[in-house]
Amino acid sequence: MQLTVTRQQAQTVSGLAVQNSPEFFVRNMLQGEPYAKQVEILNAVRDYRRTSVVGCNSSGKDWAAARAVLWWLHSYEPAKAVILGPTHRQIDDIVFNEMRVAHRSAPPIDGYPLRGRVFETARYFIDAENWARGLATDNEYNLQGFHSPNLLVVVTEAHAIPKKDFDAVLRLNPKRVLFSGNPFISAGPFYDSHHQSRDRWHQTAISAFDTPNLNGGNVPGMVTAEDIEDKREEWGEDSPMYIGSVLGKFPDDLDDSIVPLWAAVEAGQRVIDEPEGPVILGVDVARSGEDKTVIIRRQGNQARIVWRAHGSDTTKVVGWIHNYVREVGDVDTVIVDGVGIGAGVVDGLKDLALPIRLVDFVGGASARKPDRFMNAIGECWWEMRKWYLSEVVDTDDDGALIGQVSGRQFEIQSDRRIKLQGKKELSKSPDEADALAMTFGGGRRPSVTWVG
Repeated sequence: MQLTVTRQQAQTVSGLAVQNSPEFFVRNMLQGEPYAKQVEILNAVRDYRRTSVVGCNSSGKDWAAARAVLWWLHSYEPAKAVILGPTHRQIDDIVFNEMRVAHRSAPPIDGYPLRGRVFETARYFIDAENWARGLATDNEYNLQGFHSPNLLVVVTEAHAIPKKDFDAVLRLNPKRVLFSGNPFISAGPFYDSHHQSRDRWHQTAISAFDTPNLNGGNVPGMVTAEDIEDKREEWGEDSPMYIGSVLGKFPDDLDDSIVPLWAAVEAGQRVIDEPEGPVILGVDVARSGEDKTVIIRRQGNQARIVWRAHGSDTTKVVGWIHNYVREVGDVDTVIVDGVGIGAGVVDGLKDLALPIRLVDFVGGASARKPDRFMNAIGECWWEMRKWYLSEVVDTDDDGALIGQVSGRQFEIQSDRRIKLQGKKELSKSPDEADALAMTFGGGRRPSVTWVG
């Protein structure tokens, strides 16, 4: 049975049930149904100066953060809130949209609606001394005017927030700070809040197995058992992507991954409108029924998966490349894994009169810099790593690609050469990642053939 409150309790700080229990506020005044971890987040904002929440994907972290803001502004007087995130989409379309939904769901009490208005922009306004504002770090912003004796700062996608922006927020001397993010990094303020600075933070961790749909519930939009099984099959349970996205833990071997997980994730969220440079196709040809033939187009700092299919019918692969090159008209180089069945694709392309530069790529061949790399494919993966770390990379937001590029490790051998983790040590063939890596293998002159 739900409790009832008077307008005085609902609208002012004198409603001690509201101030003392954010769960009471969310359940009774916003008509929400928080699960145990969301209640833990709400209570942590009430009890601790700094709270950091690390969690799996689709676990309702932003749902809780949005309602924590509404609770804060209805529990203290005066009160302000700053919601900081890496992009306008994250702030407005997710966090503030959750605030709009919650505010509209609040039933009138004694005929009076819940105070304030949540605008279609990232702004919630009660009056001149009580309001919330959202700011994206990818745009210029000004923190002047955000001082308040009761200031709450919420940092969503905190793993992607630069230290300088976090430091700027702390200079406001907030009464409470709520971090919320994913474990895709091994450095920065968010990582520190769960490691070397953990004594200054209250931590909450959310695994997919903590969420309602894994415990008999049916909440649309939250992670499901089917989602977890798909990720387990795609990445393997030992993959950093699985450990972070499903278990909500910081993977122990992030620093050993040839491409950092945070870089792969950020690349999938970035968009470059007008890429520059020659167009290169990387073609990884399937070797068995479970593997995929994948073709990736890379132009400068943008990469896109343009074709993907199970099986290894070389005639179909050659035909698709032929049609694509003729239709788009801007392909400069096609690089094919010519080992094994891929040799048929190389031979087929040689027979066509295409205006391209064709590279028969052999991953086990000597590297261009043999004193630094064990073989050619390791060298290409290292070039791909440098590309990702340029911080201006735009790829598909594709789970297979992100999981593969971040799930492969490297080691520096006794002769100081870099060796890429062997495929036999991986749970699945990294087809998408190999196709992208090969786009960095066009400089191997002995294997280059001009076609057409």
